Amino acid sequence: MPEIRNSVILACTPEVAFDYLSDHRAELEWNPKCQSMEKLTDGPVGLGTRYKAKWKGSPYIEMETVAFDRPRSWTMHNGGPLEVTFTCHLEPVQDGTRLDAVFEPTPHGWLRLAFPLFLVMLRRDEKANMGHLARAVRRRAGAAPAS
Repeated sequence: MPEIRNSVILACTPEVAFDYLSDHRAELEWNPKCQSMEKLTDGPVGLGTRYKAKWKGSPYIEMETVAFDRPRSWTMHNGGPLEVTFTCHLEPVQDGTRLDAVFEPTPHGWLRLAFPLFLVMLRRDEKANMGHLARAVRRRAGAAPAS
């Protein structure tokens, strides 16, 4: 199956980026297609954290954090008509943090027939999301109180 790879520089430390982005409830702030994101598990975000989520045009799905290595990387996985494994790696760079994202979609059922066209849209959306992420992090950094 294909992989969609994207990168972006975020104007913050890896720790700040990790804490914000590994909690997928933040996706409601930066992903215009995310309609619902509810944390299902108790306690802090970490390995095994589960979410119930919905994006435009999708059914509700359940996602789980299947890898969690603060502040370097995390991986989410979900089932459903479009099974996805999504991995982010963070690395400090001169201007903040480089986020490298890998989106691995696997279509099931009827979606396999439309997948080549759907993949074009996914690539476009995932690339656009990198800009949305950078702007959301910049807004949050501007709103953060001085230490």
